[in-house]
Amino acid sequence: MRRILAFVFAMAAAGLFACSPAPAPDDASRLRVVDITPSPLPAPEPASSASADTIDVVLYVPDGAGGLVAVSAQAEDSPQGLLAALVAAGALPDVNYGRNITLSVGEETLLYDGTKTSGVFMHLDLADAFAQAVKQNGAEEERLTLQSLANTFITAYAADGLILSIEGTDLETTSQRYDRPIYFDELAQTGLTNSANP
Repeated sequence: MRRILAFVFAMAAAGLFACSPAPAPDDASRLRVVDITPSPLPAPEPASSASADTIDVVLYVPDGAGGLVAVSAQAEDSPQGLLAALVAAGALPDVNYGRNITLSVGEETLLYDGTKTSGVFMHLDLADAFAQAVKQNGAEEERLTLQSLANTFITAYAADGLILSIEGTDLETTSQRYDRPIYFDELAQTGLTNSANP
């Protein structure tokens, strides 16, 4: 009987062992490893002096006699590039024009004082630092600075007029509120030179 009892006991133990769930694997074997390391980006190529992004432009810079002179130059093909070229040529103040310079160019019809004007208009939005620098100038220097900006951008982007804003609002100086397009001023042009350093 002892044998039978030992046999039954052994069978019961074997049955319990067989019916019990398998031991849980350790946590490391249950985790699925996923590689979340981003693919390396290609290293940027150093900019060369004759970069494909550099274009020939015409800058309109003050001539020292109350007018503007057209100057051939090279600039990066972007609004920031044109601004930098105008700063380097002494036409615009050397301020932080902002990281979020926006420019749009397109056909549109504008309505001012009941009069419709259609054409290709450019909207340029700059940082307040530019407005503060312009406001420190006298009326004549203000006019030349803004006409230099307008003539250069209108020429570069083949537009009919420039609508300038400062962080989304109209530029307002002590002499004028610029809430309408600034058009190309041929009378401000007094000559053409071949370099940005006349």
